[in-house]
Amino acid sequence: MSLPDVYRACIACLNRQDWANLGRYVAENVEHNGRAFGLSGYRRMLEDDFAAIPDLGFQIDLLVCEPPRIAARL
Repeated sequence: MSLPDVYRACIACLNRQDWANLGRYVAENVEHNGRAFGLSGYRRMLEDDFAAIPDLGFQIDLLVCEPPRIAARL
């Protein structure tokens, strides 16, 4: 699976709110905006976001990949 395919799968995981599989795409030591959250903290943040915004969903408008980096406009 290519890096863009993995990223698309990650976004699909978020949109399904498939928290049990989030660790397939997000590292245990994940950081968000420079703050160390860890996977459990990142999951909690996403759960709170989806609870606060019931129709929240992510759509990839632009995806650029130059391994090992990937950038997206959602």
